[in-house]
Amino acid sequence: MKLIGSIAQSLTKKQWSHLNRMSEYYLDVLQGLTTLKIFGKSHEQIQKISQIAQRFRKSTMNVLRVAFLSALTLEWLATISTAIIAVEIGLRLLYHKMDFQSALFILLLAPEFYLPLRQLGARFHSGITGTTAALDIYEILDAPVNITISQNHTLESFKKIQFNNVTFQYPNTDKPALSDITFQMHSGSTTVLIGPSGAGKSTLMSLLLKFMPPTTGDIFIDKKLLEQLNSENWRNQIAWVSQHPYLFHSSLMNNIRIANSKASQEQVEQAIEHAHLTEFVSTLADGYNTIIGERGERLSGGQAQRLALARAFLKDAPLLILDEPTAHLDPVLDEKLTDSLKRLTQDKTALVTAHRFSTVFQADQVLVLENGFLTEAGQPSALNQSGHFLYDMVNLQKGRDV
Repeated sequence: MKLIGSIAQSLTKKQWSHLNRMSEYYLDVLQGLTTLKIFGKSHEQIQKISQIAQRFRKSTMNVLRVAFLSALTLEWLATISTAIIAVEIGLRLLYHKMDFQSALFILLLAPEFYLPLRQLGARFHSGITGTTAALDIYEILDAPVNITISQNHTLESFKKIQFNNVTFQYPNTDKPALSDITFQMHSGSTTVLIGPSGAGKSTLMSLLLKFMPPTTGDIFIDKKLLEQLNSENWRNQIAWVSQHPYLFHSSLMNNIRIANSKASQEQVEQAIEHAHLTEFVSTLADGYNTIIGERGERLSGGQAQRLALARAFLKDAPLLILDEPTAHLDPVLDEKLTDSLKRLTQDKTALVTAHRFSTVFQADQVLVLENGFLTEAGQPSALNQSGHFLYDMVNLQKGRDV
């Protein structure tokens, strides 16, 4: 039984990995189905999905073959054992070594005695599947946390955020995403990040959000290390609008109230108005109770972005981290939201990645990132005298992501 079990466990692990790959691939195809249809590639995926399904079918049959073998072994063992008892009872009755009542009682009990052995096979293979799944789960749960510093400190307010020689390198990479970054952000000021894709803008924001610690260097909030601050307390002071906001399969109201579960209807409506979504909500049959679908599948990119901005308005946090907040918007709507963003960032500390030319010159400070290095920093008016920065501004004015 141990030999059969070890083989079954090995095959079940392979089956589980095949199931994971099939599920992930199938989900990717479904999410990109519109794009595949546009480029006429949807039918090609049928054959690939069929091949993956065939591999999964074969691995499943291999597991079942071993499972049936173990079941056969246990059934054979239980049947032979019951038969031996029956023969022994028959011989004792024949030679008057046992009375009939006792013999009948033992004969009826014999199959029940071996029933758990029969059931062991089904329980064993169910346990192997559960154990294989649990190994993947505990691999994540037991992953070591790099931050070992006490995180009991809390903040009610802050006056300055300071990066001191911060470097960050992702695991299994040869080159740091950020190298020796040093700058300050004062309370109530707006700092704009610009740079080409892959320059390190999103990485810098992730560090400030405490999604990961710096590889080297320190981030100070006033005089306290960011790593020493309680994560929940720190993030309660942040309103974050990502480049690709995540929206849940729930109502429009619930998706906005994630920012503030205690917000009143009036506060929600005001946030919607600031994000210029009032007209859109009025066209919905169920209004705020409309289910928007997972990842906002029933919304356009611009509507999803404005919904994320409405969250930021509703949270009213002292620190704003905005990753291209006006992306996916047409110029007319961008101009309207620019005024809203002025109101949102008023008297607040803001870190913004620039997508539009107008955003840069509203900033108190501009940081230019290139290949993970901070190449320039200063006020927009001063940096405009730099040839390199002026070149970036020309590209930005043309609508390119610099």
